[in-house]
Amino acid sequence: MNLSRQLKPWSVFACCLCFSSCFQVNATLNDSPLAERISEVEQTTNWQQQKTLGTELLAEQQLGKARKVELLLSLGKSAFKQNQFKDALVFLNQLELITQSDRLSDNHFTAVKVQGICYFYLGHYQQAIEFYSRALALAEQRNVPIEMANLHSNLGLAYFNSFTLDLALHNYLKADELYQEFGDAQDHADILLNISGVYIRQGAYDKAEEMLHEALNAFVELNDEYGVALAQADLGVLYTETKRPALAKASYQAAIAYYEAQNDVRHLSFEYGNLALLSYSQNQLELAEKEANFALYYAEKAQNPANLMEAQFTLAQIFFAQGRLTEALTNAEQSLAASRVMHEQKRERMALRLLALIEAAQGNIKRARDYDSQNLEAQNRLMNDDMLKRINDYRAKYEASELSREVEVLKQEQKLQLLKEEQRSQLQLLGVIIALLTLLTTFALYRRKVEQRAKLELSQKVALRTSELQQKADELKAANQVKSQFLANMSHEIRTPLTTVLGHAEDLLVEQDLNAQAQASVRTIYNQGLHLRDLVNDILDLSRIEAERLELEATEFSVSSLLADLCDMFQQNIQSKQLEFIVCDQVRANAYVRLDYIRVKQILINLLSNALKFTEKGRIELAVSETHHGLQFVVKDTGIGMTEQQIGRIFDNFQQADNSITRRFGGSGLGLSLSSQLAHMMNGEIKVQSVVDHGSVFSFNVPCTVYLNTAIAEIQEPQSKQPLLSGTVLVVEDHPENRQLFSRMIERTGATVIVAENGARAVEQCLSDFPDLVLMDIQMPRMDGVEALRIIRSAGYSGPIYALTANVLMEEVKSYIDSGFNGHIGKPINKNELLAVLNTHLNFESDGKAYELNIDLSDLRDSFASTFEQERYLLIDAWQNKDLITLQTICHKLAGAASMFEFPELASIAIEFEKVLKQGGEDQFQSLFLAMCDQLKSQESLAS
Repeated sequence: MNLSRQLKPWSVFACCLCFSSCFQVNATLNDSPLAERISEVEQTTNWQQQKTLGTELLAEQQLGKARKVELLLSLGKSAFKQNQFKDALVFLNQLELITQSDRLSDNHFTAVKVQGICYFYLGHYQQAIEFYSRALALAEQRNVPIEMANLHSNLGLAYFNSFTLDLALHNYLKADELYQEFGDAQDHADILLNISGVYIRQGAYDKAEEMLHEALNAFVELNDEYGVALAQADLGVLYTETKRPALAKASYQAAIAYYEAQNDVRHLSFEYGNLALLSYSQNQLELAEKEANFALYYAEKAQNPANLMEAQFTLAQIFFAQGRLTEALTNAEQSLAASRVMHEQKRERMALRLLALIEAAQGNIKRARDYDSQNLEAQNRLMNDDMLKRINDYRAKYEASELSREVEVLKQEQKLQLLKEEQRSQLQLLGVIIALLTLLTTFALYRRKVEQRAKLELSQKVALRTSELQQKADELKAANQVKSQFLANMSHEIRTPLTTVLGHAEDLLVEQDLNAQAQASVRTIYNQGLHLRDLVNDILDLSRIEAERLELEATEFSVSSLLADLCDMFQQNIQSKQLEFIVCDQVRANAYVRLDYIRVKQILINLLSNALKFTEKGRIELAVSETHHGLQFVVKDTGIGMTEQQIGRIFDNFQQADNSITRRFGGSGLGLSLSSQLAHMMNGEIKVQSVVDHGSVFSFNVPCTVYLNTAIAEIQEPQSKQPLLSGTVLVVEDHPENRQLFSRMIERTGATVIVAENGARAVEQCLSDFPDLVLMDIQMPRMDGVEALRIIRSAGYSGPIYALTANVLMEEVKSYIDSGFNGHIGKPINKNELLAVLNTHLNFESDGKAYELNIDLSDLRDSFASTFEQERYLLIDAWQNKDLITLQTICHKLAGAASMFEFPELASIAIEFEKVLKQGGEDQFQSLFLAMCDQLKSQESLAS
């Protein structure tokens, strides 16, 4: 039976690792014809052609030693990978000779070790042992324990296949000892498999089976299919030896299935040979012949003489049993010749015995006696070799024992001599010690003074250098603050007139009496104004990111609603260029995520805008799908594409693919840089793949939790027309226009509305009227919403209370819910969201009357705008009095109302100013205060 052993994968792969480390071609060679020829050799896939080119190149006189080593490594690696072991030996032998001057180098070590592996695969186990032993000596000198362990394991394999079981076990145990300290679970499993083979050969089947099952379980846990196949094959041998043919056949077939999938012809020849012997032992001769032919076929394909010898001997046995003596004789003679070439004395004796039987069966008694005599000679030779080996071992032990005794006598004489010398030199030594101590004391005192002086000088230098570095740091910090202040001031200076320009341009576009040319000019002004505003916003965002002042605001939103917004934004522009727009939503229905909606949308708008800008024909695709860690958005176009060099620059600030892109398509080069930095702030990333003239694919991966928002699904969705509602709603809001707006919207549904302007009044109203629903603002004078909620709940009111505020940060919303609010409605009010809450907590009228929530808010908007002058004066007074609390209250009040009545610029500045006031960012107070005042004044002038 052929036992499949685990040749350490490291032993093969380590040489490949060494190859790869040596294949770093010097960049200066790339321009030379010689470098091109080396590259051609490495890239050639046909081995014979590669061998010819490599041999010619090695003969070049101008090929230096370093390049020759590199080329020999490359050729040796290619030959090894393609099972051309004889060719590999030629090149590796040359590599060994050329690196002889540096015997401990990686290249020399690899050359020696891999030659041993090649001889092993060729079945020349004695030569393999020789090279493994040399490599082991080098590994010991290199002092690399894991290399030593692997070589002990490989030596064990070579001795095992040479039927020298004691040395095989000795090396396995040495390897196991090293693996215990320096190896891992894979190494332990491999050595278990190898040791079990020795126990099988020795007939210790119970111990071998126990170890094989342990190794098999370890390979399964390591997901090592190759190791599992080897263990199955060895179990097949064990089951065959212990007369369990069914289990043996199943194990062989399991191993064969893996090897066929991997096209591992060497192992296939082993296992088909084992199957053939199993069938032969069960007298299934036709099946045995078929399996033996498979073994012969795979052995020839693997070019492995050892496997070929085994397959020929097995066929000879089968043919002899079938009475096909001529074929049996041919195969036995071929097996005999191979065993003599490989010096396999045990197989030689088996082939001679079989040949004697075949000749006798044919009536050739003389030739039978001749083969029998040769068998006796081989047996005597084997016994003599074994006896000689034992004699040499005994002689070595005897000589070592004699040498040990002589060494012991010499040691005793040396000790006596040392004692005499010690007695003579004691007085001298004592004097020397006293003198030395005196010198050491003097030196120590001197050294201490020198060190103290050096420490003093060093501390002075360190203090001076620290002062210089601190000064530099202060200068850099001041410069950065100046830059940030400059950007903020410039943004304010640009935004103020730009807001007026956009407002007047928008009003002119509404005018009906403009002719087509004037309207086109005004629209150009309006569009370019919007572009300039976006550019200013991008620059500000980049400066905030750089200063680590840009914060993400996570909110809960529907993925499908995000796609719908993007479709609405881009559908018309894409169709105007006669492009196809494909949207693929692969996310579950009702899927929600908690991210910064504005920034995610901003990234996707930038990606889609680029796709639209650079695509003249074809299509643009937007796809979203769930991943293990969150969401993946993919924007794909059929535009102009990019080269690898261009891809490397597109995420830099103010950079496009190249200058021709800027001239042809325009743009500042900020969009992708900003998008990339925003993605990194979300712990995500943007990847790009592109082919010139075929298009680009941008992938935006963002980690998040995707979940189905069942609570929202359960809330009744409002219809465009629905029955009137009945019930009482208390609206608590400090801003008068907001109170009127909420009252008008809720009264439209049929419900009764009562209002309160602060938290204290809300407590009175709630405890006197007991409304069906309470909508309460958070930040109000006299008493805020949280305090009012606490008093109302403690007084016994248990109805639903919703927080009504512009604070939509995830942490703040969570704090409201934790405080006892039933939910949260953000400002500006989403009518569908408000109606969904009303439908949930109020009753429907039974008379069947319906309503539509279409409300004219123009009067409330004008009323709110009329307060801008007063609010601006209040803002200025609070600024001059340095009353930060009042400033924060005014900002919060304006932020909510401006969002409600569609003053987005004013709302954005108010929200930002309120946030900075809370965080204490004093360096931004002045710029935001000026921006607020200018925005109020510009909106006031537009309203007038």
